[in-house]
Amino acid sequence: MSEAAAYLARHVSSNLALPIAAAGGVGEGRAELGAELGSDAMDIMESIESVYSDDGVLVLMDMGSALLSAKTAIEFLESEKAGRIRLCSAPLVEGAVSAATQISIGASLEIVRQEALAALMPKQVDLGDVAAEPGESAAGDEGAYLSYAFVARLKNGLHARPASLFVGVASSFNSIIRVKNVSRNKGPESARSVNKLALLGILLGDEVEVRISGDDAEQALGAVRKLAEDNFGEPPAALKTEANVRTKPLSLAPGIAMGRLYREGAVASCPKTAISDVEAEIRRFDSAVAQIKTELEAREASLVQDGHSDEAGIFNAQKLILMDEDIIDEVKKAIYTERLDAASLYQQKMNKLALEYRKLPGDYLPQRAADINDVASRVLAVLTGQGELDPEDSGDIILAAAEAQPSMIVRFENRIRGILSETGGATSHAAILAKTLGIPGISGYRLDESVETGTLVIIDGKNCSVTVDPDAQAQADFKKKIASWEEKKKRDVEDSKKNAVTTDGVKIYVRANVGEKRDAKMAAASNAEGIGLLRTEFLFLSRPNAPDEETQTVMLKEILAFFPNDPVAIRALDIGGDKPLAWIEREKEANPFLGVRGIRLCQRERELFTGQLRAILRAGLGFKIKIMAPMISTVEEILFCKETLANAHADLERRGIAHIWPVSLGIMVETPAAAVMADKLAAASDFFSIGSNDLSQYIMAAERGNNALSELANAHQAAVLRAIKMTADAALKAGIPISVCGEMAGDPLLSQTLVGMGITELSMSPSAIGGVKRAITSISRKEAEEKVRHCLTCATLDEVMEILGEGGASQF
Repeated sequence: MSEAAAYLARHVSSNLALPIAAAGGVGEGRAELGAELGSDAMDIMESIESVYSDDGVLVLMDMGSALLSAKTAIEFLESEKAGRIRLCSAPLVEGAVSAATQISIGASLEIVRQEALAALMPKQVDLGDVAAEPGESAAGDEGAYLSYAFVARLKNGLHARPASLFVGVASSFNSIIRVKNVSRNKGPESARSVNKLALLGILLGDEVEVRISGDDAEQALGAVRKLAEDNFGEPPAALKTEANVRTKPLSLAPGIAMGRLYREGAVASCPKTAISDVEAEIRRFDSAVAQIKTELEAREASLVQDGHSDEAGIFNAQKLILMDEDIIDEVKKAIYTERLDAASLYQQKMNKLALEYRKLPGDYLPQRAADINDVASRVLAVLTGQGELDPEDSGDIILAAAEAQPSMIVRFENRIRGILSETGGATSHAAILAKTLGIPGISGYRLDESVETGTLVIIDGKNCSVTVDPDAQAQADFKKKIASWEEKKKRDVEDSKKNAVTTDGVKIYVRANVGEKRDAKMAAASNAEGIGLLRTEFLFLSRPNAPDEETQTVMLKEILAFFPNDPVAIRALDIGGDKPLAWIEREKEANPFLGVRGIRLCQRERELFTGQLRAILRAGLGFKIKIMAPMISTVEEILFCKETLANAHADLERRGIAHIWPVSLGIMVETPAAAVMADKLAAASDFFSIGSNDLSQYIMAAERGNNALSELANAHQAAVLRAIKMTADAALKAGIPISVCGEMAGDPLLSQTLVGMGITELSMSPSAIGGVKRAITSISRKEAEEKVRHCLTCATLDEVMEILGEGGASQF
């Protein structure tokens, strides 16, 4: 048994050279299986001598003769040595594992002994034999700390081996590192104790928060993050939850911010209250709805005035939810028949509606439940008087909410500096609004309940890190980061004014992705050389019905006016998947991303498609436009687009309406079929534009809105790079232009790779233009081609990242 315990201790501590000696059995052949039971004092003494050092020796033993033999063995030792030996009553197996972990990190003999003695505690607490003691910092003030959260992906939970790795990392820094099991509300406990980590009972799927305070906290945070992202050296286990579970916090919007915490609590459950005056209650309900309607209209008008018409549509959509006649009538009817208060009846109705939305497939529609909750919370706040921020306070705030809502952001827009949302995705309306207003935000992050409203908080939206109650040094570091961020933005502005030319003289055209007039204005200010992707669907999404041809023509002209002399690629309506239109009836699809979207919807809605093409032709007169067809998979789809475009032209000719003609018609390469058939599609197209976002998710069979699959739906994947190279080769061979307009075009390192594939047109978010131009001017095409050659031989994502220079994007 002693040999087995020693073997286990060495392997759990991941230190096979750990000085452990086993002594067990008596008589001849005592080391062999089947030896006589018992223990030999001389054997124990020799074992002590074999591992002795001036640091001392801890002796563990089981019951009976083992204790007597151990005491006798010490009497045989020299007095100086005997004084450095500690006999320990800890359980043999558990104590050996705990002691080995502490010895491997260089703990003192007394700490090793204490850990061994406490080794049974996790088992005793788990089985209910003893009560758990409060976490070590439960009753005290931890002061300033950095915080990092992750979801445990360990098949058997945080058992001894990964816990010992955690202890090893924690012990290599001066900072105090505490760990809390948020899911089970256990801790926080010290990360330097394997027993205290075991007491947290961290199992597969549990949310874990790590708090770090001290002079090397940032370095410690990086080490802990790496340990968690590496899953403590074990293969990540599948979570026993829904497929779209978030395994780590998600950036809603980049940037850093500091402010006082404000917890925006959802309106508490409204108890049903009997009423006597039905008419008065209905008037109170009507008044609350009217008040919120006025507020939504005011917010919508304010955003339109500031040039944020797309975001204004969020509040128009919420107004439609608010004024839904069926909901209002059902609540009033219930007030009459049940003689209950409006608040409880309205909350019950809206909760049911939100639940129905959450059950819908895909990523976009379930997130619309947030708008329903937002509308409901505003009405209920009026009816109950709950959830208002003190209007007398004018300080900066970090908003913390179960799910951030657009109305929360706009209501205190001048005060909110950052957002912490426990749920909500990157395509939520709150995320869109936060990015538009430049407010850093993190989703999937739950602050501990002990952090009170008014506590100073710093958040980093890009790295998803949070500092609670920062000390003077942390605040000074924040100011330095702000200064550095501002300096980078200035450098980006200056570099955006330069031409993107490689060191060996190859000119690369850097254009912008645009969805509305505001984006076009930003693109022009960022020195974009035209628009590489004009997303026309955003002219439709925020409207309760289809805009007519005249409206579309005017809206398109307003955008084109920012680029009178530069090319603009206008993508035809790309609706479906995660971008449904409320006013188009659609059959329920098991997987909308593989359903009727893009050109497939245009084929079904021919009148809508033809009307849009007429508007594009009319708006394009006097400009350098070209048209892109979305989600093309077959040559037949291109022929359909050509025929429909020709019919739109003929119709305008017949009516004597001025318009541009001829016009180039190209395709978006977003499906594996298009990449595989690129040579055939090139023969039927005027140009290619690669939509790397969709192409990545379809190549890797990983929905891009699913945060659990973010590493798969990644343009760095070797399979995606091969598909793009295949497409680029086909376009270059056919002699047609090719560009990339997905997120990868705005990644400085990936932009170099695209240049190495022979692609000379890149389109991206306006904010990325300066950094990409800087990256392109720092490399020759020959060097870029060499990078591509190596990337295409890679078998894993890590290999690709190593070649590209993982983490090197920050240099640009």
